[in-house]
Amino acid sequence: MRYGWIPLVCLFFSLGWGAPQSEEEEPSSPIDLVTLLSKTAIYVGDVFEYRISVRHSNEFSFVTQEFEERLVVRPFELVDFQIDQKVVGEETLLDLVLTLVSYESPGVKEIPSLNLFYYPSGSLSQAGTQQDIPARVLRVPSQRIQLQSTLLGEGDGLRDPLRLVPFPRSNLILPVLSAGVLLLVVAGSIIVGVRYTRQKQDEQPDQLERLREETLHSLRQVQQKGSSEGQDRDPYLEVSKVVRRYLQYRYGFLSQALTPEEIREELQGSTDPEFASQVETVLELCDRLFFEGATSPAPNLEDLCSQAVNLVLSRSPESP
Repeated sequence: MRYGWIPLVCLFFSLGWGAPQSEEEEPSSPIDLVTLLSKTAIYVGDVFEYRISVRHSNEFSFVTQEFEERLVVRPFELVDFQIDQKVVGEETLLDLVLTLVSYESPGVKEIPSLNLFYYPSGSLSQAGTQQDIPARVLRVPSQRIQLQSTLLGEGDGLRDPLRLVPFPRSNLILPVLSAGVLLLVVAGSIIVGVRYTRQKQDEQPDQLERLREETLHSLRQVQQKGSSEGQDRDPYLEVSKVVRRYLQYRYGFLSQALTPEEIREELQGSTDPEFASQVETVLELCDRLFFEGATSPAPNLEDLCSQAVNLVLSRSPESP
């Protein structure tokens, strides 16, 4: 019994102090994970951001290659993805920003949990490739978000749903043919209108020339008639009628019902003032000789007809 304590001492050393230590130690610097949602309640079609921020020491390296291809965010859809990694002193800040949207039915939806893989920085330089090193995993917990309905008090169903009826392409034949015929009719009308306008423009000089010849012929007839009838005052009125009819067809206004002064004002808007003044002088002379008479009508009529003829001859078909 004197040496009975020796086995107890050996057992104590074998269980306690004598136990071998693990070769792999836990990292001395912690990894901080922060998640943030820009909205916790959204409507159908709303876009929101889901930010994942990881702060860790430079002893670790996170795998960021092909991370977007591995993302699974159902029932949401990924609109945009941005990743930013920067070194701040002895630490590294990794930011992942996911822009999401959902078109599902209203209710509580959940963004699935994500796995972020990382390696000790020293082990990469020793092994050479990532396949030779077991990856460590940082699990990002899932996030819940409320998807709200715009149909307050009426449940989640859509009001007045419309059933889409298939539309066969054969039904488009008649509208397309009708549109083609309409285009042809419109194009034909435009062509006919252009040709008619050009034809009228070509005929206008001929019509003006014919009007001038008819007016000159009428003035000569009045002059011959007045010379044979002696002191009759009707030829002065005939000269006024011939000149007024010429002005009406030449410039397009009702000259028969206007005074000489009104005719001059009307002509000043379409021709030169000198011609308008000459017309007023001739018409006033016609009126005065008709109403007051003349002691020697034949010379006065001849002079009057000459002035009227000069008025008509001064206007060529090309002149205003």
